[in-house]
Amino acid sequence: MITAIVSKKGGVGKTTTAVSLAAALAAKGKRVLLVDLDSQASTSLSLGVPRSALGPSSADVLLSSLPVAEAVRATPVAGLFLVTASTDLVSLDQDLGPLPRKEDRLRWALAPVADQFDFIFLDCPPTLSLAPLNALVASDSFIVPVVPHYLALEGVRNLLHAVNRLYQRFGTRTHLLGLILTMVDYRTKLSRENVLRIRELFGRNVFGIEIRINVRLAEAPAEGRTIFEYDPSSTGAVAYRLLADEFLLRAANAPIIGLERPPLAAVGS
Repeated sequence: MITAIVSKKGGVGKTTTAVSLAAALAAKGKRVLLVDLDSQASTSLSLGVPRSALGPSSADVLLSSLPVAEAVRATPVAGLFLVTASTDLVSLDQDLGPLPRKEDRLRWALAPVADQFDFIFLDCPPTLSLAPLNALVASDSFIVPVVPHYLALEGVRNLLHAVNRLYQRFGTRTHLLGLILTMVDYRTKLSRENVLRIRELFGRNVFGIEIRINVRLAEAPAEGRTIFEYDPSSTGAVAYRLLADEFLLRAANAPIIGLERPPLAAVGS
């Protein structure tokens, strides 16, 4: 199953969710691939990859047709594998602009390795540029991390409308697996009210497990370690283990689209 982790807004815990959810599933014996599609390479850095060692990366896969298998690397977490990102992704829209079917490049690239993993997560930049477009076209499902702020509600609505437009334009078949409430702070009345409002508006589309504010989650990436290595007993680690359980339940009932190989004419484009 391929799942894109998307948001039009930065600072919502997207990368923390990508790394922590992937690592939690790997700890449960799943074979997981995490693909970093953000030019800031936050996911890659969070897993201890230094900037000097980011290549080969997802940029090489998308821009130079490097086989994904040649970009996959092991991580310190057993069962968790990574395709790094690099700053070359900054020019992705410009470099792929003239090419036909540019939105399909990641879908085609992942097809040869999709069966080698139980789950593939695509960590996207906080935009709706070509990188997340490729991720949504390639994915069976998508997850949206949401901070319980008023403006976040509008952002989620806009994102879901944008995905619907992608369906109409490109025939994307990905579906919403759920919204994940992150950085929840029940000490404030406003946060409590916004959590209730999000749950009322989106109902079952919101994961039951919430990720509350936890300083350990903020500290772990600076050490290049997952929360489970950094502080396995922290509230953040406990929450992401529970989130992984809920993810598995939702994934078990989700349709799997499957990936077809590219037409011969597109190979090497």
